[in-house]
Amino acid sequence: MSTAETTANDTDVFISDKPDPEAGSVPPFVLPELEEVDEEENISVTELSQIRDFHHSTTQPPYQVGPDQQTLQEYRLEQLESIERNESTSLWFPDSERSNGTLVEDAHVTILGSDEGTQTRLESEADAQDDTESELMLVPEDGTVFAYVDYTTRIPKGGCTTANETRTCLNASLIDQEVDRTLEIGTQSWSGDSETPHEIDYTGADASEPTTMEVEATITSTLALEETVYELEDGGWVENTTDTDTLNISHTVQDEAPVSVTTNQELSIDQTVVESNGNIDQIILEFNGPETLQDRRLWSTATFAEDAGEIENIWGVYSQRQYETATRGHPPEDNLTIAPDHNLSNETGSALNETLEQQPLASETHQEAFPNVLEKQLAAQRESPTLEGEPTNLANLPELASSNSFSVASEPAPLDEDVNLSSVEPRGQNTLIIENAEQPVTEVRDIHDDPIPVSTQTVQERNAQLETETLNDTHAQFHLFEEETGEALGNETLWLHGAAQGQVTTNSDGTAVVERSDLYVRASFTGETDPAEEVYYSPAEAQVTFQPEAFNIYQLLMSFTGAFVSIIAFVILYIPFAYLRSTNK
Repeated sequence: MSTAETTANDTDVFISDKPDPEAGSVPPFVLPELEEVDEEENISVTELSQIRDFHHSTTQPPYQVGPDQQTLQEYRLEQLESIERNESTSLWFPDSERSNGTLVEDAHVTILGSDEGTQTRLESEADAQDDTESELMLVPEDGTVFAYVDYTTRIPKGGCTTANETRTCLNASLIDQEVDRTLEIGTQSWSGDSETPHEIDYTGADASEPTTMEVEATITSTLALEETVYELEDGGWVENTTDTDTLNISHTVQDEAPVSVTTNQELSIDQTVVESNGNIDQIILEFNGPETLQDRRLWSTATFAEDAGEIENIWGVYSQRQYETATRGHPPEDNLTIAPDHNLSNETGSALNETLEQQPLASETHQEAFPNVLEKQLAAQRESPTLEGEPTNLANLPELASSNSFSVASEPAPLDEDVNLSSVEPRGQNTLIIENAEQPVTEVRDIHDDPIPVSTQTVQERNAQLETETLNDTHAQFHLFEEETGEALGNETLWLHGAAQGQVTTNSDGTAVVERSDLYVRASFTGETDPAEEVYYSPAEAQVTFQPEAFNIYQLLMSFTGAFVSIIAFVILYIPFAYLRSTNK
């Protein structure tokens, strides 16, 4: 939140309640409740500036920003709408592509972000061929794009030309200007609303892969042209005729950004509720989809039924200020533009062209403070999901027993050097196993708070068992079956340790033969669900120990005897021979 109203030269300050765990104890001015910060005494702006940016949960942003305690959305939109311009002053951003027309100068449209969108800025293994993929803006299926259109308009000074005894004078004035804005995401297009000039709403974006979001603005200027012809009579100019006309001139500018519509990205969630004796024994969540950041839909929270807590994924949003300064150009005073394409006389058109060519362009610039529009960036706050909340109505809290994960980026999200936060290399989950859960997961939401469908099946737990048999000195046999009925479990994977291979699959009889590479071989069955039978077979493990090779005393004596004979031969043959050589010298 902002500590106070800021002026053009002040620094806006944001507070964080998620301190860097490597920074030691929490500073005294970082309190659990942000409202308490205002009540704390002796807090310097320098201290606050060190933690000016903050994390918040992607789907449940509890923070309020600014002196009016607005939500992030309200604050961002208000800051965007507070940008002021007039017909003689243009404001543009450092990364904005400007273009000049006959009438409009320094025209540009800048995408400042979207209502729910967030920048990735994560270096991914798949980004080697295209660096823009790590700069994707993740946007929801329905949302709002913040786009600011800015330009200056310059009109040449009125002038007169004299030929013989006739003088022609031309004056131009700007009657109206309109901006028509369109948004394109992939092949779809939406139009802007004149009542909300800084935002464009869209619905139903269906890009199935990373694409381009483009904002285009057409600035149409309406000019009033007045041509007056004077004749020289009795030593003075007398008005003869006056013609008026209107002229419409258009200039189009655009800005674009790489985006990915997250709701169209692939991710399916299968939930297996394992019951034993009428109670939930464990919950298995499987997240199926691509393992690259730009192709995989990112989930944020999984909520248990009946307020029994929720699982928070690793993702958070790092909100940092954007466009702290911007450049303003100051053209000359009479800087409203005109174009020579009109229906007046050729002589007048030439005069307008000549006047326009002599008109200097805006060149004087300086830096001015710019509203602190927040840009939301995706960041990994932790290495693995965590269980949040401690429901008081539960005797035993759920527990994340295990997580099967993979890396979705090679580097963590970059943070400002003064930000008192940390970011880790993000990892995605393939499987989560939850124990002590009294309720199943009923809702999963993505980073934009959009629901992700969950497919749930309930199965009964049956104990699996592994039996072992040593076949010979190098091979053993494992037999996997259901403990109560003795039914063989075929086509199941056994994970091996101490064997010549890492895994093996049981045959139709539930058996598998394994070759050892050590004195023992351990086989593990990690559990498997049979949807057709609505059964879950529990994990099982077994180990075979082989006997070391027998101790052969005969071979040992022979080796010793061989060594002894060699020594005797050396004493009998070599030493006397060496002695005789030394005496003959």
